[in-house]
Amino acid sequence: MPASPSRTPSPAPAPPTADAPGPKATRLITIFTQSVDATLAKCSYSSFAACFPTAAKYVPESLDALWRNFTGQLGSVWKAEFEAIMKEREVVKSLNGLDDAVGEARKRMEREGGGGVVPVPPHTLSPETLHLAHLMPFLEEHTAILNTQLAETQTKNKELADEVMGQRKEIETFMRGLESVIRDLETSAQLMRAEEVQGLGAEVREIEAGMKK
Repeated sequence: MPASPSRTPSPAPAPPTADAPGPKATRLITIFTQSVDATLAKCSYSSFAACFPTAAKYVPESLDALWRNFTGQLGSVWKAEFEAIMKEREVVKSLNGLDDAVGEARKRMEREGGGGVVPVPPHTLSPETLHLAHLMPFLEEHTAILNTQLAETQTKNKELADEVMGQRKEIETFMRGLESVIRDLETSAQLMRAEEVQGLGAEVREIEAGMKK
């Protein structure tokens, strides 16, 4: 019986993506949990009691229990909604698939001896770095706006300074003219007083002359 021709074996199917959170999904869950805890921490008992001063004064134990129940339920609701969204949109599966794709790409580059720069996985970045990465376009846009406004303000300030300097020069010119007028008036007053004194002296002499007669 002739041997059957050898067939190329079919490629093995890709391993199923695990439902357990991988690095990216774990990082996402951690960031969400930290954000919830930080938000609830801001809702301290003192802040809560400030909204109910009468109850805080007369029934502080009951108000404390209400605060603990409120913050606990609020955190539970947020986490339940987060888990529902994660499940509905298969976030863990998608992020695990992304982890697998990144891992395969890295292995392929290592096998090929690629000298390219391996990108930093986003899940390894700190929350501050990710936050700044999202804020950077917004900050750059508003920095440009502020620079434009600053340039316009500086131009207006220069124009205002030039106007003030012009007004100051006008005031100085006016004051110099006024001082000149005052000097002229003082000189005229002195001349008038001299003439009056001379006239008064003539009158005195005439009176004396009349008395001698």
